[in-house]
Order: sequence, then C-alpha cells, then structure tokens
Amino acid sequence: MKKLFFFAALFAAMTINATDLFVGNQHVSWSDGGLQIQAAQFAGAQAGQKIVVTYTGASDGIEFKVLGDFHHLPGSREAAWIGGDGAFEQFLTAAAVTDLQANGLEIIGANLTVTKVELLDGKDLKEGITVWTGFFWADEWSTLELYAEGYNAVDFSNVSAIRFYSEAAGSAYVLNFLQGWGEGEKFADQNDMTDGEGYKELALTDDLRTRLAAAGHWMVQFNKEALGAFNVTDIVLVPVPGDTTAVENIAVEKKAVKMMENGQLVIIKNGVRYNALGAKLQ
Repeated sequence: MKKLFFFAALFAAMTINATDLFVGNQHVSWSDGGLQIQAAQFAGAQAGQKIVVTYTGASDGIEFKVLGDFHHLPGSREAAWIGGDGAFEQFLTAAAVTDLQANGLEIIGANLTVTKVELLDGKDLKEGITVWTGFFWADEWSTLELYAEGYNAVDFSNVSAIRFYSEAAGSAYVLNFLQGWGEGEKFADQNDMTDGEGYKELALTDDLRTRLAAAGHWMVQFNKEALGAFNVTDIVLVPVPGDTTAVENIAVEKKAVKMMENGQLVIIKNGVRYNALGAKLQ
C-alpha cells in the first residue's frame, strides 16, 4: 500500500504543472472560426510556461489572438507555418500572461483541426523585458518574424539594448535585424553588435529606439555560415541600468503556487485559490 501511495504521489508531482485547456476535435478556419479559451482558464498561468496545441490535417499557419479586439498575442510569431499532424508550442511572455488572464485566447488559422490544448511548464525567462521566447531553428537564411504586440507597449526610453539569445556553437553567424525587405528597412546586423555569453547585443541609440517602437513588425534573419544549425531561444530588451521605471515594466505578478489538496489540484495566486480550470474556490 505504501508503494502504491508513493507512485500515486510521484505521478501527481509530475503532472501538477500540466493543465488541459481543451480536449476534443474542433476544426479551425477563417470561415468556421477559431477555438476560443476563456480568461478564467489562465488564472494560474505564469510567464515562461507554454501553450501546446496538438493538431491534425493542417495546411497553413497558426495564429494566437486575444479575445476582445483579437489582437495578436504578445510574443507570438508571424508566419508560423504548420502542416499535417503535429504540435505547436507557444511560450508565454509576461505581457502575454497579462492579456490572457484579462481576456482569454483564440487559436485560429486557415485550416487545422485542434485535438488538444495544454498549458505546461516551459522555461525560466532571461532577465529583462522578453519580447519573444521559444525555440526557432536557424539554418540558412531563416527568418523569425514577430508581431508588433510583443513590443509596442514598451517604453523604449527605458531600454538600453536588445539581446538575441541562441544556442549557437560560436558567434560567427549572420544576424540581420529588419522591419522589411525594402531599402532603408534594416535596423542593424551582427557587425553593429557585441557578443556576450550566448547572445549578440545591439546597443540602442535614440534613432533606433524610435524606429523599433514604430515598426509594424520585427524580422530577425539568421544564416549559420560555417556553424551548424542552431536554436534561437530569446529576444530580450535590456533596461537602462538603475532605471526603476524599466524594472516596473518587467515586473511579473508573484508566481502561482500549485498543490494537491484532498486529491484536487489547487492553484494559489496573489492569495486567491483556483481549481485546475481557473474557477475561484471558496
């Protein structure tokens, strides 16, 4: 009996940070509409976690939108192409969590059938204001495209630099930072950056701050050159040293505590208790 209890407790510990947001079979398209998940289900969400969408029969891209005015979820990718059967991971920034908890989520695209949506533990975020986090495979002229919602609420006067984190084996790769392919639409490249431990850093001038804040989207292009292909993991804004306003911009609400209580998953956040579906408990 003790052994059975041990394994039951171990299983609970392994699954306590996994929440099913949807299980079923819903076709998503521009004509049929998207899959909508209400805000209450994100009550225990934390920055750094990931939404995992399992799908079948996809033949186009996937988009994550915020219920209400249906703007793109902060930190989500433009041109996130999917096909066939598989799963897509969307990691959450602090701004994304705020949006989801206030409004909820819609998963939409031209053609896919969603069979499951989960909220799972992801990774620890870097210090700073995370514009995007996840895993993007950089090979030959691979371009990561980001919607403006990831950065358009940031006060860039409080930002000193932007860092592009990766798992590259070295620093000898191309990085082009742009807002488009046209003339004059390039912000900078690797020659304008310094190399740190696991990242390239672009120091911001007043002109760059203005251009970055006003851009309709960001495009970050990589070419591995002589290196092996690698994952890009984070794009982070570095606050001006000692600037308290910037610190406030990156502050995240106290992390939720998850625990088993009488066989039920209970989430405690900011002193309020929720069940696994995000409903308040008495």
